[in-house]
This record gives sequence, C-alpha cells and structure tokens, in this order.
Amino acid sequence: MARGKRPDKRYLRQRGNVWFFQKRLSPVLAQHLGRTILQETTQTGDLDEACRIRDRLLADLADLEAELKGNLSPARKRKLFLDKLQELQEANRELERQAADDEIVLDIHDIVDPEKLTPIEVAALKALNTGVVPAEVRLSICGALEDWTNSPLVTRKASTVSKNTRAVTVFLSSLRVDDIALCEVTRKQVRDFVAQQLSQNKTRQTVANYLAGLSAIWTHAVDVMEEPLETDNPFKGHRLRPKATVKSYDQFRRADIEAIFQATEGETGIAFLLPRLGFYTGARISELCALRITDIQQHQRVWCLVIREGKNRNAAREVPIHHDLLPLIKQQLERARQDGSELLFPEVAQSQRKDGSHSAKASQWFSRLLTKHVSRGNRRLGFHSFRTTAITIMADAGVPEEIVVWITGHERGQTTANRVYNRGPSYKTRLDAVHKITVEALH
Repeated sequence: MARGKRPDKRYLRQRGNVWFFQKRLSPVLAQHLGRTILQETTQTGDLDEACRIRDRLLADLADLEAELKGNLSPARKRKLFLDKLQELQEANRELERQAADDEIVLDIHDIVDPEKLTPIEVAALKALNTGVVPAEVRLSICGALEDWTNSPLVTRKASTVSKNTRAVTVFLSSLRVDDIALCEVTRKQVRDFVAQQLSQNKTRQTVANYLAGLSAIWTHAVDVMEEPLETDNPFKGHRLRPKATVKSYDQFRRADIEAIFQATEGETGIAFLLPRLGFYTGARISELCALRITDIQQHQRVWCLVIREGKNRNAAREVPIHHDLLPLIKQQLERARQDGSELLFPEVAQSQRKDGSHSAKASQWFSRLLTKHVSRGNRRLGFHSFRTTAITIMADAGVPEEIVVWITGHERGQTTANRVYNRGPSYKTRLDAVHKITVEALH
C-alpha cells in the first residue's frame, strides 16, 4: 500500500492470520450460485495480496452477472469462452493423467454438472467435446472491432476509430443484422455491399474507405487475436480505384479571395482569421480548428503554427506565420488565454465530434460563405482550394517542391534519408516561401 494511504478493506474480513472475501450477491448471481453471500478464503495474511485477489473476484462476479443478463460485450464474451475452454482442457488432461496412474477412467463429464453451467461454459464444453467452436461464441466483427479499438499494442487516433466504427456500422446495416461472426462473412456479401453503397450515390473513395476499415478489423482478428479464419480477407481486392474518380479542388482566383476577405472583414475571431489562415498557410481546415494556444511557437526566431497531426504521417509540421497574419494571431492568442481556452479558437470547442474533429461547423459555415459570395461556375471549390492556391502561388514564384512540402505536409522524398533523418529547410527559408503567398500573386 502507498505510504500514508489507508488500505481499502472492502469485502475483506480477517480471521486469525488469513483474509477472507465476503460479499452479498445480487439476485441474479444468488439464483445462479444458489446462495446469497459469497465467502472465500484468500489463503493469505498479506493485505496487499488479499486486495488483489478481492479485485479479481469482483471482476469475475461482474463478468458472470453480465453474462447471465446477456450484457457481455462481444470481445469480452469471446475471451471468457477461451478462458473457460482452456480451463476445461486442462482439467480433462489432468483426469487423463490420473486415469493412467490409478487405472480409473474418468472424463470431464464426471466432474462437471451441466445444470450449473453458464451459457459460455456450456459452449466451452461443447467445443471440448466436438472440436468445433459453436457459432454463438465465434469471433464477431463487433468483437474484433472492440479488441482493435482497445488494443494496448497501438494508440489509435480518434478519427481512425470513428471511421472504422462507421464502416462496421454501415456494413452490418446493409446485412440487416446487429453483428455477424467473421467466419460467416462472404465475398458475395461484400460485393453486394459495394454495389449497394455505389447505388446510393456514395463515392468510390467513400466505399474504398469503408473496405479499408473493415479489412483492418479482419487483419487484426487474424494476426493479433489469432482467430482461425479459413477464407482470405473478403474486404480486399475489389478494385474500386477511387483516386481516378476524385476531382481535385480548383484554386481560387484573385476575385474569389478578395470577395471572401471582404465578406469577413467585419468579423472577429475564427470567422475573420480562418479564411486568412487557410490562404496564407495552405493548411487543412481540420488542422487549423485543432490548434491550441500552445501551438503558437517560435523556432529559430520565426513564429510558427505547430500542426501536431493530420491525415498522414507528414502532416505534423511547423508552418511559419505570414507577416500580415502575425499581429492578428497574437491578438487571438491573448483572447483565448483570457477566455481560459486551451484551443486557439474557443468557438470550436462545442462542435467536437466523436472522432475528435473540431472543424465540422466551421466547414459548413465556410461552404455557405462560398455559395453566397463566390461564383463557382463548374469549378470544384471549398476550403481545400486555399491549399491548392497556396501551393500554386509558391510554385509559380519558383519555390522548390522540397521546401513546399515542409509547409503543406505532403510526402517528403522517397529515400530513407529524406523520410527519417532530414529535418527540413531552415525556418527562415520556409518563411521566405510563405511570404510569396499574396493576393497580388493571383490573376
């Protein structure tokens, strides 16, 4: 126990030198176990060890009650099944060893009362007898998603968890089921799912993203959870080729930028700064809305926006702040501090989605702004057009691509030296490139 902290003796009673666990059971557990109070010895006089045993017993009771009520999560249900199966296998092996020594033939049925088994224990006994895992305890797609999400091996980004959860939800909805065992998923079901989504005007990129998420869950089930699946990954190889169907955003013209800036001239906070940040940095709207007050930093005496993460591994970067923006950014920073906000734009805090994104409402607002003040014609315009525009201006001004990518967060070279060891151009060089971005540079 930590020094100065009183030990937690809940449900523990000491008799002589030994600690006992004692707890009144819920009606559900009492009916199943045939008693109202559970009392067991911890077989130790050490309070720390007794507390650890107590915690394990409480966890086991919680799992048992959840199972009896039908409230176990898919992943937890599978783990309990595997644990029970292993216990039965070990007990059966022990009986076989005793039979060889004592010449008394016993099997697991001689020591197990089927009437007192839980549904999971019944399934484990059936698997032991037949060598076949019953369908009700086979790993399901929801169970695999749960384990993938909570895996201690990898820290999952909230956006990735949200996207893969969405993919599973949409797939199950197409099958009109709440869950399905992975071994029952067929390639035909996936082909039908793809056709259905495309018929509902989902883009090929969206459907490809669904399949990528579902494929990641399947791969996790096979490689990490070691689920024996006899078929190949049914979510792979559907040849959607989404990149060929996606039209990139067009760049803004000078009249577009002037119209956007004029429309927001009287605004304050995010409504004033967001379009200008988009133009002078080429950053994604999600990256700008996620900025924190600690992300305004100086590097080599150059003030920068520190973008910590984005849609790919190159997104993390430091973007020098254009001299026209620096005073405005510092004013916004002071306002955010006075409001006690961790975010540079306190307004976006209320619009955070489950995937951690803060940009949904800002994106909708900017789309309405474009519709009202910019004539699109047949051009594909959006906030991402600022990114296209900034990159085009820097390229036209002769800024080398190997400098531009450190500002925009694109792929940084193909060699290991570039990807791993290159820390990029100096911040003064990056700032000079950013200063090429001006409204006057547009036609």
